[in-house]
Amino acid sequence: MEGTNYLTVAYLGMIAALAIWTWTVVVRSRSIEARLEAVESSIGIDVSQADGIATQSTDGAQDDATV
Repeated sequence: MEGTNYLTVAYLGMIAALAIWTWTVVVRSRSIEARLEAVESSIGIDVSQADGIATQSTDGAQDDATV
């Protein structure tokens, strides 16, 4: 295969790989978001309260990664 053709096929392959990876990340993100909404609705928390609860839970936690 000539050098230019090889390079063209390689670039198209990389673009396809990035597109597949991006699609996978988007699908997983939507799935996680749906699961979080289900958990929040099951325990009776609406979206405006969720951020406050997350902030409160991180304030009490200690970061032991540096120890």
